[in-house]
Amino acid sequence: MSIRRSSASNSSQSSPVSPITTVDFDDKHDHHDLPSLLPPPITNHVRKLSLHPCRRLLQVILWIGGISATCFVLINLLFPKQVPGALRYSTHGENAYHITGSDTPPSHPSPIVVTDERGRAKWTVSIPPNHDFPLRPKEYADICTKSQEVAQYVAGTKRHVIGAYRPVGHFAYGHVDPNYIDVPEAEEHGIFEASRGRLEMRTVNTSAEGRVDLMSEAEINHHTQDTRKVCKRSLTFALETADAGMGSTLMGLWMAYGLAQKEGRAFFIDDTRWPYGKYSIYFAAPPKPSCRPPPKTQIVPCPHHARHLLVSAATIPWTFGHAFNEAYEDPRKMEVMRQWKIMGLARQGYEALFRLNDEDAAYVNKRIEELRARVDGKDGVLVGMHVRHGDRHPREFQYQKSYIPLDRYVSAAREYLPQVAPSNSSLERVAKMATGQLVLASDDPDVYADSEMRTAIRAQDRIMLASKATLDAVSGNKGGKKFVDENIGWEGGFFKDIFWGLGLPASSGASKSRLPRSSKAARSEVPVVNHETQIPEQAWRLRELVGRAYLLDLAVLGRSDKIVCGVSAVGCRLLAVMLGWEKGIVKGGWKNVDGQWDWKGIVW
Repeated sequence: MSIRRSSASNSSQSSPVSPITTVDFDDKHDHHDLPSLLPPPITNHVRKLSLHPCRRLLQVILWIGGISATCFVLINLLFPKQVPGALRYSTHGENAYHITGSDTPPSHPSPIVVTDERGRAKWTVSIPPNHDFPLRPKEYADICTKSQEVAQYVAGTKRHVIGAYRPVGHFAYGHVDPNYIDVPEAEEHGIFEASRGRLEMRTVNTSAEGRVDLMSEAEINHHTQDTRKVCKRSLTFALETADAGMGSTLMGLWMAYGLAQKEGRAFFIDDTRWPYGKYSIYFAAPPKPSCRPPPKTQIVPCPHHARHLLVSAATIPWTFGHAFNEAYEDPRKMEVMRQWKIMGLARQGYEALFRLNDEDAAYVNKRIEELRARVDGKDGVLVGMHVRHGDRHPREFQYQKSYIPLDRYVSAAREYLPQVAPSNSSLERVAKMATGQLVLASDDPDVYADSEMRTAIRAQDRIMLASKATLDAVSGNKGGKKFVDENIGWEGGFFKDIFWGLGLPASSGASKSRLPRSSKAARSEVPVVNHETQIPEQAWRLRELVGRAYLLDLAVLGRSDKIVCGVSAVGCRLLAVMLGWEKGIVKGGWKNVDGQWDWKGIVW
């Protein structure tokens, strides 16, 4: 079809312009004479050019996916992921769980992995009911270490890539693992063996054959006459430790009590294997909760959000580690001011638990009255000095192999005393000096006799650590019958080797330290000692005297107006807690002479 007009030349020559346009349908006319009214067709060449970038991108994605899948299969074949500490055990019921791993329940405390009927994995902690309580420190440390591995494994199964779950850093202190089944809930689900039943704790007394009898909850209530309900949440502090000193135990005890109050847990103390004997020898009974302790099988060291938690020297890195510091240090403040929440926890424990037995408490009150009588008027100042020698060396580099010079303690203490103007008369100077008194406590008997300390007075004279020369003079070492082969004095201060050998014959070799040299290893390793058979009664009495002497020194110095000490010693940091945050830190009543370090609670 074509549309044609008559040419202009013909129209002008032959006839006038016609008002009618002629349309001629001629199929033979060339169609390309006029522009096309439709878009050009898409040819194969154009189609290939337009699809080329998308196709290349798809190919790259497929290649990457294929290589990743191949690597994943090879890694899992070459390095199969095993379930740490897992077992296999089947239960029945609507909410049944299956313990995965081996064919028998564990005979030792361990975290275990369980799966429900749909194959979903969770984990819990299994403690055999016939196991000794508390567990050994190494067992508690192993449970916490393995719990981290098991938790990572279970979390990895939820991400469908076993072994790929590796959290960066650590979780927040209040993190609750959704894959953890608390022991009481696990028992309700019947996860543990049927033979376990309701066996919840062992009796205190054993049979003549040494057999440990297990009782049900009803039988326990019948024998103990304790009608209180089991606590919903609790924290038990085990006093067993590899540290011969008492300071670290006290700091951990106070912090644990404050943490229990903060988290709404009932607080209990276990002194079963405390190197110093029974807690009641030194302190009044702690505050009694309105509920009774949980079964021993439900008390676990990890995870922290467990319903019934155990804290000991072996679990300090998990309970009071980096996550704890991040949660309780104040990020808005600088240096020591960041520690106010942490000292608040320790202060709670001090106020609730540091109550000496009646005899020692009465002596402390009388001693404080005597010291106060030495300083006249309301401006009188008692400045306590705590000097730690022995096996505790300073942090300051130049004294790390020796001790802080005594004149540094005295100079720092005198800064707290009322200043005497040179123009004052001699009578006024004497009166001014009478308003201040230096009070000294040290583990080294030779410090009291040093000329630098001639103006200081002993914090207490009820129980004192004596030197070997003093002991020989008192016991008549040159003749007569001796209880032990040789008197051991405290020259140089408190050493752990001397403590562990107290009351033991030197010829037996038992007085040598059985503890590891590494402080980290010492947290989980304690000399295995049967307190009833291997340690003589005389040794327990000597340990009691050492412990009471330390507590009396702390009690008297803690009621001073100012404190001067070396922060490397735990006793120094305890005295800051006893002095209080406002009085000791904010107002500067507590002074450290060991370098530029500030107060810190638990150092592990």
